[in-house]
Amino acid sequence: MLLNVVENFKKYTLNSLPTLLEKLAYISSLQNPEGRYRHWGLGRIFGDHRAQKGIATLHSELAMELIRIPVKNIYRDYFTARQRPGHFELLKPESLALKAPFNGDELLSAHLRLIQGSLASVAGQEIASHRAS
Repeated sequence: MLLNVVENFKKYTLNSLPTLLEKLAYISSLQNPEGRYRHWGLGRIFGDHRAQKGIATLHSELAMELIRIPVKNIYRDYFTARQRPGHFELLKPESLALKAPFNGDELLSAHLRLIQGSLASVAGQEIASHRAS
């Protein structure tokens, strides 16, 4: 049975990322400034239109899920992920980007920017305190 785009993306790509934050950071990294996603495998298997629609659907679901989580839990997941050997490059404060899907939801975009800024700020403070020690 051929999986649909969302199921395929979850199973073969996102399943390797343990936290919701990592999944959203990864999907955000796939999105270009025009709102299109770059994922060669899904486009090849399902066609560009279905791949774009499937990734956008999942992006929206994950973004909405993240903003419903208490900030202290997001921080915990962030620091837990950063402690893992070979941690996810996209979670570094200088490269962290949490983008909203291109659906015109400015409130969601602003909320994700606030979470991103908070994580980067707290991570920067943690790095500075380690250097001072």
